[in-house]
Amino acid sequence: MEDLFDPILVKNLRDAKAALARHGIVILRTIQSELEPAILVKVRDSMASSQERLSRMSDEDLDEFMGEVRKVATKAATELAALHTHLLTKLGSEYVVDLVKELDGINQLFRWERIAKVTDPVSVLLVSKGFDRIELDGPQEVSDAFAVELTEKWPRSFDRFKVLADETASKIKDMGVKPATKEPTPAKTRKKSKKKR
Repeated sequence: MEDLFDPILVKNLRDAKAALARHGIVILRTIQSELEPAILVKVRDSMASSQERLSRMSDEDLDEFMGEVRKVATKAATELAALHTHLLTKLGSEYVVDLVKELDGINQLFRWERIAKVTDPVSVLLVSKGFDRIELDGPQEVSDAFAVELTEKWPRSFDRFKVLADETASKIKDMGVKPATKEPTPAKTRKKSKKKR
């Protein structure tokens, strides 16, 4: 039944998935390495804008508080990175019909609105000490390259992959293949399994 698939469609689908995964990995690595420092910059700005409250803290209290802030920021960024790692693993699935059901959910979690929520637990800690909440106003506050990946490259690659995945899943269903069927393989790329006698 795989022989009925257009090899060009199969190639385009795999190329689109590979491109999307590459952009996802860049986003993931940026979250792992640059998100926490960006949060801490905002924390310092918040604290610096409240000099009166800051002056009431001893050096020992300040060091202890900043240690707590870093711990919370690290945990939030690490948990977000773990989530994105899980999502990229799902993206690697070869079961197209199942994957298309997950795509919109995956895309929602690769948006800035979701990523920006990583500051929430840090804000709770700041407010508890009388400082203002913090917000990252946009992905460019992490880095310009991150903003390009998240707002331009990922959406463009995602849209292309989704169109191809939807088309492939539709063909699989029309052919009566079970939902668990993997991505089709063009006939010309398959190796013959018969052995010479």
